Amino acid sequence: MLDPSSSEEESDEGLEEESRDVLVAAGSSQRAPPAPTREGRRDAPGRAGGGGAARSVSPSPSVLSEGRDEPQRQLDDEQERRIRLQLYVFVVRCIAYPFNAKQPTDMARRQQKLNKQQLQLLKERFQAFLNGETQIVADEAFCNAVRSYYEVFLKSDRVARMVQSGGCSANDFREVFKKNIEKRVRSLPEIDGLSKETVLSSWIAKYDAIYRENVSRKLP
Repeated sequence: MLDPSSSEEESDEGLEEESRDVLVAAGSSQRAPPAPTREGRRDAPGRAGGGGAARSVSPSPSVLSEGRDEPQRQLDDEQERRIRLQLYVFVVRCIAYPFNAKQPTDMARRQQKLNKQQLQLLKERFQAFLNGETQIVADEAFCNAVRSYYEVFLKSDRVARMVQSGGCSANDFREVFKKNIEKRVRSLPEIDGLSKETVLSSWIAKYDAIYRENVSRKLP
C-alpha cells in the first residue's frame, strides 16, 4: 500500500515543475521587443517625416572630376586643332612650292645642245681671246683660267664625243668654267676692297662675253 505522504510530495513536485514552466513561458513572452536593425533606424526618419522633401544628394566623385577636367579637355582640343592646321598649311606649301618657285631665266640656253660646228666656233672664240684679238680687258689670273679651260676641256676628245652624241648644252660648258674658276678664286690672296664674290662675278661676265663673241664690249 502506497504511502499517502509520498504521493502528495510527488504531486507537489510535479505541480512546481509545471508552474515553473508556465512562469518561464510567460516571462519570455513579456520580454522587450528586439532592437530595430540599422536599416529600420535608417528608414525611420523617412517614415516619420510622412513623405516630406527628400534629402539632397551630393554629386559623385566622377561627376566632380568631369567638371574639373572640362577646361583641360577644351585646351587639349584647341591644341590638337592648331597642330592639324599647321600640318595642313605645311602640306599645302610643299605641294605649291614647285609652282611658286622662281624658274631659271636661261631655259633656252639650258636646253640648247651644241653640235660639232658650234664647238669648233667656240674654240675659235676662246683662241682669239688668248691671242689678244678681242677688246676684253682681263688680268693674268683670268687669262690663265681661260687657257686651262681651253686646253683641258674644250680641246678634249671626250668633250668632242659628247657633243657629237648630243649630250652637252651651252649651260654645261658654262658650269664647267664656273667650277674651274671657283677653285682658282678661292686660292687667290685677299685683296683690300675687293671680295672674291666680286671677282667670281666679273670672270663669269667675261666668259659670257667671249661665248657671245661680243668683242666690242670692254669689261673692267
